[in-house]
Amino acid sequence: MTRSRWVRIGTVALLWLAAAAGATAVGMAAVGMIGSDIFGSSQEPLTQAEVEQRLATPEPTGTTPPSSPPPSSSEPPPNRPSPTDTPTPTPTATPTAGESRVIDTGAGTVVARCVSGGLVEIQSAAPAQGYDVDADDDDDDHPSVKFENDRTEIEVRLRCVDGAVEPEIRTDTDD
Repeated sequence: MTRSRWVRIGTVALLWLAAAAGATAVGMAAVGMIGSDIFGSSQEPLTQAEVEQRLATPEPTGTTPPSSPPPSSSEPPPNRPSPTDTPTPTPTATPTAGESRVIDTGAGTVVARCVSGGLVEIQSAAPAQGYDVDADDDDDDHPSVKFENDRTEIEVRLRCVDGAVEPEIRTDTDD
């Protein structure tokens, strides 16, 4: 009787060890898959140059980011403003009446359109990194958006002229 008891204990111990080894193998496989998608391709961390390039390039609203990182280069991104530079407005094409217009100030981006009665509708306002945004549309005829940080305040006043959004951009810096 004692021999069969030892056989049962040995069998239970072996089954327990096999289960522990199996669970460990599954856990190691799961940890190895972290950072990979279902098909096994992994996403590498971005280099500093790739991060700066992505931050310097505004992404259009309503699109998804690229699934693979852009090729890395040792060159710095073109026209990258330094933190002490005052942002300058980027010219944009004037859309026809009712179409949205994107106004990029360097401190942030405003998307607006003209609506009935010659009024401006602000569709979105997104600050650039390091700026806060404050939309002021109390004045229904000419709403405005302010982008500000510790040293700079940029106000974008919007008007409808001939059915198209026309911005007036004012910059105030604390020097």
